[in-house]
Amino acid sequence: MLFVYILLAVILLLMICTIIYFACSPMPVVKLLRKNMGGDNISLPDDCGNLSDGVSIHRNLIYRSQYAQNTYDLFVPKNTENPPLILWIHGGAFVAGDKSGTENWGMMLASKGYAVASMNYCWSPEASYPVQIKQIAEALSAIMNDETSREFDFRNIFIAGDSAGAYMAAQFVACHTNKDLADALGVVSPLKNDALRGALLYCGPYDVKKFLQIKNRKLRLFVSRIGWSFFGRKNWKKAPLVSTVTPLDFVTGKFAPCYITDGNSWSFESHGRALGKKLRENGVYVKERYFPKEEYGEVSHEYQMRLDTANGMLCFNDTLDFLSKLLFID
Repeated sequence: MLFVYILLAVILLLMICTIIYFACSPMPVVKLLRKNMGGDNISLPDDCGNLSDGVSIHRNLIYRSQYAQNTYDLFVPKNTENPPLILWIHGGAFVAGDKSGTENWGMMLASKGYAVASMNYCWSPEASYPVQIKQIAEALSAIMNDETSREFDFRNIFIAGDSAGAYMAAQFVACHTNKDLADALGVVSPLKNDALRGALLYCGPYDVKKFLQIKNRKLRLFVSRIGWSFFGRKNWKKAPLVSTVTPLDFVTGKFAPCYITDGNSWSFESHGRALGKKLRENGVYVKERYFPKEEYGEVSHEYQMRLDTANGMLCFNDTLDFLSKLLFID
């Protein structure tokens, strides 16, 4: 009987410790996300052939940063002189994910004549906002000064991102085109004003204020842990920089042209539409792709990563059309 009491006491103690851990740290949710967000999403269309024959891949290159995970992979077309550059920021709810998860897009875009750099950045909560936005500037600076990429056409640079990476891409563009935001965050863009030709934004959240209005308890709990991680404080809604965190608030007529797309199920379609509307109101060129349910059925978050599907390839062809319209050519 004594053994039973001891066992029950141990179980109770473990339960109490778990509850305290969950209440005092965002890490239980973060660890769960990291466990389930691998970098293995490399689905390609069946008829793409052997892409590696036309693409050189340079993995785990390092960009100088005081923060961790400062590496990138570079996909370079073998038969294109002075290719334009696309810098891609991966998704993962700000706390997980990896550059390897975008390899399919890197390979496909490189096969069409674009150099693609897919970067890692320091996850939250190990580094809080705006570290990740600063690392985008650091990665761009390193790429522009690296021997591997000196032959790229740096008059034609595009920023791309998926999910949380799309948010970061939009926020970097906002910093590049809005001095007030750049000064507030301490972000110094290495790009000339006209070098940033456009942004590719896939399934991203762009209106943080919407997260303050979530009514579903489970979703609100999840968002609270992500916000806690991203801002480095539990009461993130009152963080000093929370007023700077919404790209929508810093759109001007100088914002880069954008391709914006999203699925219609468990994603951020309303955010994308709101950003597109704000850009058009400021005279900025926007190309958008959404999926009415009555026509397409359910289209999930990050649908574009599945390049073995019709919707994924529709997005890929949209992207090529958008890029071709914005290239600077002598």
